[in-house]
Amino acid sequence: MKLFWITRILSVLVCSVVFIIVPPNLAAQDQVESQSRALWPLIKEGKFSGEARYRFEAFERDGAPFTAPAYAPTLRIALGYETPTFHGFSVFAEGATVIVTGKADYSIPTVPSQNRPDRPAIIDPRSLDLNQGYLRWTGGQPGRKFTLLLGRQEIMLNDGRFITISSWRQDHQNFDAAKLRLELPNNFSFMYAYLNRVYRVFGHDATDGKPSMHSHLLDLEWKKASRVNLSLYGVLLDFRLPALYTQSTQTFGLRATGPYQFTKNWSVLYAAEFANQRNFGTNPAHVDVNYYLDELGPAWHGFGIQAGYALLQGHSVTDKLTTPLAHPFNGWTDMFANNPSIGNSHGLEARYLTSTGAPNFLNGGDFRITYFDYHSDSNRIHYGTELDAAVAYRVKRVSKRWEIGWRFGRYWADHLFTNAIRTSIYTSYSL
Repeated sequence: MKLFWITRILSVLVCSVVFIIVPPNLAAQDQVESQSRALWPLIKEGKFSGEARYRFEAFERDGAPFTAPAYAPTLRIALGYETPTFHGFSVFAEGATVIVTGKADYSIPTVPSQNRPDRPAIIDPRSLDLNQGYLRWTGGQPGRKFTLLLGRQEIMLNDGRFITISSWRQDHQNFDAAKLRLELPNNFSFMYAYLNRVYRVFGHDATDGKPSMHSHLLDLEWKKASRVNLSLYGVLLDFRLPALYTQSTQTFGLRATGPYQFTKNWSVLYAAEFANQRNFGTNPAHVDVNYYLDELGPAWHGFGIQAGYALLQGHSVTDKLTTPLAHPFNGWTDMFANNPSIGNSHGLEARYLTSTGAPNFLNGGDFRITYFDYHSDSNRIHYGTELDAAVAYRVKRVSKRWEIGWRFGRYWADHLFTNAIRTSIYTSYSL
């Protein structure tokens, strides 16, 4: 049975779990009421989850075809429940909706009903979805434990460069998938996932909102606390939608990250990654490109600074690194949602400097500031620069679950795109 239909069956299972645990006796109403009272303690043994996040986002870009800024006031509400475990089995379901709460004027180019070519794109479609719905099976012993998830689920690999949830967007990305995770001796773990369909952040009504695929994800990890996290991974994407054939690729990479802790207050923040990507499956084009990432810097008493370098190679319009299942990296204006090409220049080289901190006087707040400088990979030209800033604060005096925040991005164009400003304020509460 296709995973697409399994997710729907799982949602029905969750709604009817009370009948599985305590079968109703229609002949005796008093017995039903008694069973209902007895059922509540069992339901409480399960786990409820939820989140509400309101965000007002504004995006302005210079030049044609944009005649005015875009505005998006949206509210995301997600509610989930996981049943108690029975012989290693449990069921989890989560529904999510995105509501446009006020005057809005923004574009989602691939959603016909929300396409406004004269407004910048803010990818937060109206939606009402089964965000997750899966069967979980767990077994084994500590050090030799396995977990199998079957159904619709959120999947993220490492920092999300190749596979992500896109948690910043209101409509999360998820997959109809089967995922197996093994906890192995000596701090090793292994994960394999078969991806049957992806539900993208553009929404189900988008022209490419839920493409089918026959894709595979592998990840072998080794960790040493306060020292290093190594990941040897493979991402094999094979799309069934003809418009996405050129995004079918196989990517194999190695990633090492810190921090490396010297003392309680001193550490080194670092990341190093290399991956090679080639054409795969339905892709008719020749692809053979690399991805490089290097980040390094000190951290002290909750403050850190890092210098970074990222290269997404590009040799031609078709021979360049693609990341169709990842949210935009390299700046919060989302100008580089795709690896760019302009004339005979292709690919993206990003050099950046990041400062982070969680000052004690904020008592629950943290900040992040990054400055980017962008060039092409081949036939080197200067694309532009960007400054990003963000502040988040947990209102501990009221609840540790309540957060407020602000994000800002300013792009100065040189040879690619036009100047842009993007900013948002938000408040969220999670169960």
